[in-house]
Amino acid sequence: MLYDKQQIASKLLHWEEFLHEFRLPVWDELPQIELYMDQVIVLLNEYLSYFVYEGNDEKLITAAMVNNYVKMKLVPAPVRKKYGRVHLAYLIMICTLKQTLSMAVVKKMLPRGDVESVKRDYNQFIDIHKGLSYYLSEQVRSSAKALFDTETATDSDVNDLVVASAVASSFTKLLTGKIVALQLEETPAAEKPERAAHGEKKGTAAK
Repeated sequence: MLYDKQQIASKLLHWEEFLHEFRLPVWDELPQIELYMDQVIVLLNEYLSYFVYEGNDEKLITAAMVNNYVKMKLVPAPVRKKYGRVHLAYLIMICTLKQTLSMAVVKKMLPRGDVESVKRDYNQFIDIHKGLSYYLSEQVRSSAKALFDTETATDSDVNDLVVASAVASSFTKLLTGKIVALQLEETPAAEKPERAAHGEKKGTAAK
């Protein structure tokens, strides 16, 4: 494949600068007022615009997707057709995680509980996201070193970077899948007392 090496080097530098400066909004930076669906879609596409690139026509988030996530119980239902911070936090996490994970796995990874639990887990998600953006920018700088000298860079150097990026992506996806596969099934709270009761009866019989 043929490449414009100067253009790629410029794009990589721009991407590196972007990753160093970019961060998703923490909980307290999310809108305090509740929003209607069309406002949510506009805001999410603004927050997550870094997922959009030339040649990728796939929609990041649509009203139909949001409605589907609500039906799947990934996201709480809106209140009087309005969405608040909890909804935005869930949707930001879903839009990010679904890039590499199935919806079944995403559902297991989303926080559950009261607003404070969602706020805590969402802010932790943002911290991880920011840390990895720094890490990735350093990795790109190291892996693409040959491309920054446009006089000596070759199409092979570009192709090697594409292959390396694809392989790295496959390994991280594999690691995620293997760890998620080891997740223990939660015991419903209603079953615990019943099991305890059975255990007491067995103990009494043994005496």
